[in-house]
Amino acid sequence: MIGQSIPAMPASFLFPLKVQNQSKLSHFINWYETFYTSTNPDTGRKRKGNAKKFLLEELEALVSTGKVSSSLPKVIEDFKNASLLSPELQNAKQNLSDSDFAKLVELMEKAGA
Repeated sequence: MIGQSIPAMPASFLFPLKVQNQSKLSHFINWYETFYTSTNPDTGRKRKGNAKKFLLEELEALVSTGKVSSSLPKVIEDFKNASLLSPELQNAKQNLSDSDFAKLVELMEKAGA
């Protein structure tokens, strides 16, 4: 056995999960991908937020330290607040810039007063 190398373990492996479409986790993943969508300033290409990466990092931190990260409570709070918006406002928040959405909210508040 001298001179033979032991095969190296792969750096990562696939861990597929099935999530039911109507579950809260499925809604969270869809929301996260939309809420954390970014736009490349050079090409204008939009990229969905990486929900899988976020969830894996949070689980890894929890398993490693026994504590949730500082970003998880804020993300969950944002998710809860977003679910309070009507579907029309959720769509507007997704499609408008932050400043345009703030103007829309301001105008809606004026109209309601």
